[in-house]
Formats: sequence, C-alpha cells, structure tokens
Amino acid sequence: MDNVIHIGNADISIKEYNGQRVVTFKDIDMAHGRPDGTARHRFAENKKHFVENEDYFVVTPQILENAELDGFRPIGIDTASPRGTALITEQGYLMLVKSFTDDLAWEVQRQLVSSYFRVRSVVDERLSPETKM
Repeated sequence: MDNVIHIGNADISIKEYNGQRVVTFKDIDMAHGRPDGTARHRFAENKKHFVENEDYFVVTPQILENAELDGFRPIGIDTASPRGTALITEQGYLMLVKSFTDDLAWEVQRQLVSSYFRVRSVVDERLSPETKM
C-alpha cells in the first residue's frame, strides 16, 4: 500500500491513530494551499466546538511510547511535540474547514473524504467476516 496520497496541492502521508485516519494542521494547510498556521488558528478560534477524542486527539511523545509498548502502533505518526500534537479526525476536519469556502476548498474536501478518510472503511468492509461468507 502506498503511504502517500495526492490531495489538492499536496502529497499527504497516511496517518492512523486509534483505528481512524487522521490529518495534522500542516496536512490541512498544505492540501488547501493555505499559509502555515491557518488550520491551527481556525481550530483555536473555535476550540469550544470540538470534542477531544471524537473530533481530534492530542498525542504526546509519552502517549506514542506507551502505545508502542502496549502493542498499539499508530500508522505514519512517529513523533509528537512535547506539548502535544493534534491529530484531526474526519469529523473534526469537516468541522474545521467549513469556513474554507473557495473553489479549491470544495475540491479538496471532496478528495480528502472520498480518497483519504473513507478508503479505510471500504477496505475494512471488504475484510469483515460478514462479507467473507
């Protein structure tokens, strides 16, 4: 499986955490062709609307280290900031970028949902025991 997918203006490395595909603020800014820090700023402005462990995860080096010790290995996430790195879920991504309304934003949102976030669900459905009968 290729670990990179081209979305909008960028190549995004595939990341999974807690069984879900996730993106970083940097991924969002690159894909949407926005200046660095745009997604983080939008998130900070609207943080009261986001639910931790549903819309985003905060991962520290200690969490990553403990996950590996427990046999749970995040995919594509090798490092985290000591203060914590935010990993945005599909739901969080859609909430975060709803204020991006230019034509590129609409195209990128469609690509990320159909080619990045939903791909894992389709693969999982094909591999589920019910479909093997």
